[in-house]
Amino acid sequence: MDVPNAVARVDVPFAGEGAGDAELTWGQRAMYQAMLRERSWLPMGGHRPVPGGTTVADVEAELRYTMERYQAFRTRLRPRDGGPPGQSVAAAGVAHLDVVEADGADPDDVAAAVERAYRGTEPDLARDWPMRMAVVCRGGRPARLVAIMPHLVTDGIGAAVMVDEVTRRVAAPVAGLRPLDLVEWQASPAGARQHAGALRHWERHAPGLEPFTTGIRSSQRYRKCLLESPRLAARLPEAAGRTGVDQSTVLLAAYLAAIGRVAGRGTVAVRQVVSNRFRSGLSDVVSPITQLGLCVADVSGGFGEAVANVARAALPARKYAYYDPFAMPDAPTPCFNDRRATAATAFRSAGSGAERTDPGTLTWTAPPPGPTEPLFLHADDVPGAVRLTLDVDTACFSPADVEAIARTIEELV
Repeated sequence: MDVPNAVARVDVPFAGEGAGDAELTWGQRAMYQAMLRERSWLPMGGHRPVPGGTTVADVEAELRYTMERYQAFRTRLRPRDGGPPGQSVAAAGVAHLDVVEADGADPDDVAAAVERAYRGTEPDLARDWPMRMAVVCRGGRPARLVAIMPHLVTDGIGAAVMVDEVTRRVAAPVAGLRPLDLVEWQASPAGARQHAGALRHWERHAPGLEPFTTGIRSSQRYRKCLLESPRLAARLPEAAGRTGVDQSTVLLAAYLAAIGRVAGRGTVAVRQVVSNRFRSGLSDVVSPITQLGLCVADVSGGFGEAVANVARAALPARKYAYYDPFAMPDAPTPCFNDRRATAATAFRSAGSGAERTDPGTLTWTAPPPGPTEPLFLHADDVPGAVRLTLDVDTACFSPADVEAIARTIEELV
């Protein structure tokens, strides 16, 4: 892999607590399946400024701290013939830090180029350490930090926990379960009971689910649609206040109802991303814990009724979103991921009249890098609006269907 402007690669030895070979955790298995479906190593991360006065030695220390504190960063896949891989957590090793000189260019531009190089070259996850890190310097002084890793390492909340602890250099022992502890619990009688309950839930609903299909094959099969809506940002809190449920449930109900209208179905199933961090010992885990919960609800009536039905259906969906995905039935449904910071807020004050009435801006952008689910809605906060990102398999939903679903969500809320 060629790193733009690379000056040196610094060896960073480390030694951490906990090591051994094990099965993948349930969350790792879910990410591994997603990697296969999407034909991607699912890179996550980015680049950011570093505080003034930071030295290259400081960045080396940050990388060493990360490798030593978190088992997930010392984990490599362990391939096996005829089946999915296991994992191997190392007790010690040598990580690498790329030192990059901006050479008069904007360090932010150089960092962006390094990030593209990292994302564009798939690592050997059985041989390489999962995180790639670089420091971009101006005149030898660090200006930007780049860190890219596969989603197999952790999920978004786990990444936030890691960044916070690394920034503060937390010295206390890691809170909660580590990946090797998770494997042990999941193989225990308590883990078996949790999986069995989830399996019953999925087997009750999954067999009757009909796949979505347009019957159309396009040269650009996988596409991405964006809706940035000030109206949603203002009206979601109001709708949550009226219905007495959180904003995420309102948005989920609107999504199911919009799919139902487009597809002509009264009962709709959606797999929703569930953090699982409400479970004991999992709140601060740096490992992928997020999994998909199966939510099935009748949305044939008015929107208020749909919200109530979805709220009831979302409870078991979240309860049974912690399981061994290798042993679950297939459920080729649309997916839903609410990544907003305000998702759990019941209500807040309304915005201005313009914010509450202006429709959002809908655009089609660069397609996803590989195959996607039939339809995958991601919701994010952006200044003054809610952004809906809809990745679509056009063999399941046409572009016109996707636009209608996005607009209907906005109208219903």
